[in-house]
Parts: sequence; structure tokens; C-alpha cells
Amino acid sequence: MIARMKPFMIIKDPKVAKLFADETRREILHNLRYREMTACQLAKLLGKNVSSISHHLSLLEKAGLVEQTRTLVKGNLIERYYRASAQKFIISYTLSEGLAPGSEDVLKWRREICRGAVEKAGLFGFEIPEEEKSKVQCLVEKYASLKHATLENVISRQKESSEIIKPEIRLLISLLTDAFLSQNDEYLQVIREICSEIGIEREDAG
Repeated sequence: MIARMKPFMIIKDPKVAKLFADETRREILHNLRYREMTACQLAKLLGKNVSSISHHLSLLEKAGLVEQTRTLVKGNLIERYYRASAQKFIISYTLSEGLAPGSEDVLKWRREICRGAVEKAGLFGFEIPEEEKSKVQCLVEKYASLKHATLENVISRQKESSEIIKPEIRLLISLLTDAFLSQNDEYLQVIREICSEIGIEREDAG
């Protein structure tokens, strides 16, 4: 019998963490968080061929990120249904910072995400001069690092539970993460510098 889906799974193995660098695998995990699906259903949804999706599912299953829920036999066809092993996956801080052996690719992927965030700032009306982007990216990387470490700390405090994450739990986790960060002088300094660099000014009430 399949166990209930875990609310969180912290990824500490660099080989498993590398699987998240592939967009198709991230899309598969995203969809399997909400419902069980077959390789054929996923292939149709994601616009991929079935053999490719089956290969990704095999890798994810071996890594413990997805699991089979049931099997249906329709004539000569066997349909295997899968679901994600957890509702939320969190790559450990030690891996995202490249602090563990074999995690260099995870660090590179995280830096690419931060670079992309800086490049997309214009979508929200914050144009960053080309000569300032490198500095802002370093600040964004530091922000992401501090927030990631704090979030992992909050998640690790949760008592054993088999319940799916509910809205009130999501809110509580966000609140606790922000509360811890508000006590971190380094984090506050990074936020002030980011605001200064991209032109966010304080709006005083009244």
C-alpha cells in the first residue's frame, strides 16, 4: 500500500538534486504533486513523446521523487500511474551553495536562476543598467542564499506529519521564515542594498 504523500522532502543528495535542473522533470513533478498520472497523460499534457517521459519517470522513481500508485491492464496495454513523493521539494542549502562534494552543478543552476531574475526585473518596471547587473546579481544570490537557509531551518522544525500542506501551513511557514530573517542583520542589509540598486524607495504612511 502506498504511503500518504509527504508534505516536504529536503534533497541532500547532489545526484538527486541535479535532476531538478531539467525543465521537463520539474514539470512532471509539478503535475504529479496534484494528481496521479500515466506516462501517456503526461506526454500529452507536456507535448513530449511517451518514451522520453517514461525515461524521466524512471529516473525520478529511482531517486525516490515519484512512486507508482496503481497499475491498470487494458488488453495488452499496461498503464502505470505515478504521483510525486512529496508536495514540496527543497534542495538543501549545502547543495545550492556548492558546499557539498558533487554539488557544483546545483550551484551553477542556482546562479543561473538569480541571473535570470535580474534580467527579468524590467518586467516589473525596474530597469537595471547593464554595468550594474553583475553587482545586483551578487546581491540577489546572497538574498536567495539567506532565505533558502532560513526556510530549510523552519521546515526542519516541523514535527512529523503525513498531512498535505494546507494554506494555513504555507502561510505559517512564510511568516516564520520572514520573522527569522527580520532578525538577521546581514539579510536586512542585503535587502536595503537591493532596494537602493533597483530604485525601490520607502513609502511612509500618511
